[in-house]
Amino acid sequence: MNKTNFRKNHSNFEKQIDWYGKFLDRYLYKLLQAEQCELLEAFVLKIAVKWEVLVIQDIITSLNHDSIKYSKEIGLKLRKHLTKDESEAILIGHRYIDFKSVDDVKKFAKRHLSDKFDPFKLIDNASAKKINHFFAIRNYLAHYSSYSKRKYRTVLINDYNLRRVCEPGAFLLKIDKETKLYRWVDFIKTFLSISRLMRG
Repeated sequence: MNKTNFRKNHSNFEKQIDWYGKFLDRYLYKLLQAEQCELLEAFVLKIAVKWEVLVIQDIITSLNHDSIKYSKEIGLKLRKHLTKDESEAILIGHRYIDFKSVDDVKKFAKRHLSDKFDPFKLIDNASAKKINHFFAIRNYLAHYSSYSKRKYRTVLINDYNLRRVCEPGAFLLKIDKETKLYRWVDFIKTFLSISRLMRG
């Protein structure tokens, strides 16, 4: 039985993220500032989807290699080695899986996945926090709800020490005080470095 592969999952993800980074670097600064903000906000939504797809692919890959822990947790007698389709079916079924944060993913993985095939345990706290910041931006852009706006505002005030809360595009255009990188570049580098750790 052919096994799915963490390395392939992450190689594909990294190629896509790298492509977005190069695309932005090539075209972003040729635009007017308002257009730059629009492009960066669209970029956030695209990158977020790529990350969510990677998370699901990695969970399916883990179950494809060893489903015993998951079987015990859900109370089913399953073979240890499931096919990719079987792994996807028992994980997703007919519904969409939505993890609220990196901690949420890590807790799920610790509870349901074999330790040997758990790439999420390799995500350090600082990187997890950075991804959570990114998803606070994404949630605000995706919903524009009062709740998502409050979460976004809290991140900017508490974690970035900003007195004045700006829209996501303007926030991403600024240079981060700690990393000395444009914030959009910093997020790309974070996703790439985490992925390289996780793929083993």
